[in-house]
Amino acid sequence: MRRARTTTAVAVALAASLAASLAAAAPAAADPRPAPDDALAAFHDQEVDWTRCEEDVLRTLECADIEVPLDYADPGGARATVAVSRRTASDPDRRRGVLLTNPGGPGGPGRIVPVSPAETGGAGIIGGERVAEVYDLIGMDPRGTGASTPRLDCGAEYPMAPPRPDDSEFSGLTRGVIAYQRACAQADGDLRPHMTTANTARDMDVVRAALGEERINYIGWSYGTYLGAVYGSLFPDRLDRSVMDSAVHPGGIWRDVFTLQAPAYSRNVERYTAWVAEHDDVYGMGATPEEVVAVFEETSRRLAEEPRDDVPGLPEGGAYGDDEWDFLVGVAARYQGQWDVFTGDLAYFVHDVPFPEAPVAADDPAPAPEPAPELTGNTDLLTAVLCEADWPERLSDYYRDMRRVREDHPFGVGVVWHAPHPCAFDSSAPAEPLVELERDGYPAGLVIAAEFDTQTAYEGGPALADRLGAALLTVEDEGGHGFYGVAGLDCVTRAVDAYLVDGEAPGDLACPGTPVPDPRANGTLSAPGGDPDTAGAAIARARADREAPPLGVPVVR
Repeated sequence: MRRARTTTAVAVALAASLAASLAAAAPAAADPRPAPDDALAAFHDQEVDWTRCEEDVLRTLECADIEVPLDYADPGGARATVAVSRRTASDPDRRRGVLLTNPGGPGGPGRIVPVSPAETGGAGIIGGERVAEVYDLIGMDPRGTGASTPRLDCGAEYPMAPPRPDDSEFSGLTRGVIAYQRACAQADGDLRPHMTTANTARDMDVVRAALGEERINYIGWSYGTYLGAVYGSLFPDRLDRSVMDSAVHPGGIWRDVFTLQAPAYSRNVERYTAWVAEHDDVYGMGATPEEVVAVFEETSRRLAEEPRDDVPGLPEGGAYGDDEWDFLVGVAARYQGQWDVFTGDLAYFVHDVPFPEAPVAADDPAPAPEPAPELTGNTDLLTAVLCEADWPERLSDYYRDMRRVREDHPFGVGVVWHAPHPCAFDSSAPAEPLVELERDGYPAGLVIAAEFDTQTAYEGGPALADRLGAALLTVEDEGGHGFYGVAGLDCVTRAVDAYLVDGEAPGDLACPGTPVPDPRANGTLSAPGGDPDTAGAAIARARADREAPPLGVPVVR
């Protein structure tokens, strides 16, 4: 088992919840083994063969494969390929280089980032923003995912814990995690040690060199903020302007970063239940936050005994029980811009009324196609990357944390990140120490964090901005994740464009989040049920959030 390591600052902040066996130690500097630039000349000087992308959703972009060493300590050994995409600057006279991007994950494919959602009916992130005028936008599928090769595949399903399992479920969850880790070791054991953030950052620098650029500009979301900080720490003279959107806390990589999610969901539930109580005449769920929570708890107990089978999107023969409900409440709570619509879904459960029947098609519909790999994350790469850090080893400490968290934070992810993790059972040591994050030689950038973000809790924003000496943009009263280019968050987009496009030095700033709806004014919902036209919206969002990379942003908008 793996020896635990966390930073002193995070150990102090989370002392009540972390086990006494955790050692407090700062991450060491990067291992000096990686080859110098002259040993990488063959990779830096390779020709990039751009062709029109084959995937329909990427049809407006050019794509290429760039070779990188699988092991940077042995550049003459096995090779990997990194799949990249390019959208050339629409105003060549104003072009100021390339903007490398990463949508987070870990394990999130990135070639789709330069796509404009307007061109594809929603898929894509920044192809329609002002940055596309002056930069060649570069998307990249990190090593191990998307169209990059080799792609990790454990051949086993990751056993995610429910939000609040009882003690009788603990051993089964642990056995599932151990079986998953063993399957990964058997399938990809020789590859997984090379799937690290530091190596992905080194791949980025090979991409930079192969594109003939002296420096890159960068925007990363969620996990991509940590990746960008690692790149800047390893290659400070090769990074120019940088934006870190939805910042990862630089301390406590990785478990302590993820365990911040449960209390972040609870903060959202607090503000959401206050809003529901304000509109008790509309929803009939309670006149105080405490009454609303009590109703949610009673609904959870009822669903544990009598799961629903009429829920939109439920697979044939499936059941919607208390585990799904507990997560659904947390998801509904974080997206305040849709509180009216999402509360309609909750009303069907709370008031125990049937969901409206879906229209019957004249013919049997064709089965939905499998999600394209350029749109989906890779959980097997996620777990490999997380194993670049040490994890606690004692099961009794995990179980103690789970018992506390299921009581204190029952809605949202709950105990998911407090439960035993596959990395706790990885017998191999990390391939190299974590990179010490610092900004020494590249310009101060911009860090973005939202007050109620559940995936990268707000405290990560000030911490990363302080570590990098960067400006901090706070999105107030907002529970979403990923903010540049998002409709309704024009203040954020203007600030990023002013920096990346116009060259204005970033400064600390507060921007308003998505407005909270007024169900009376909208006339959208009324108890006991919701609007039939929007029934299932919250359930679909919860399903998408559950399946998405935990530190990634949506690539469909």
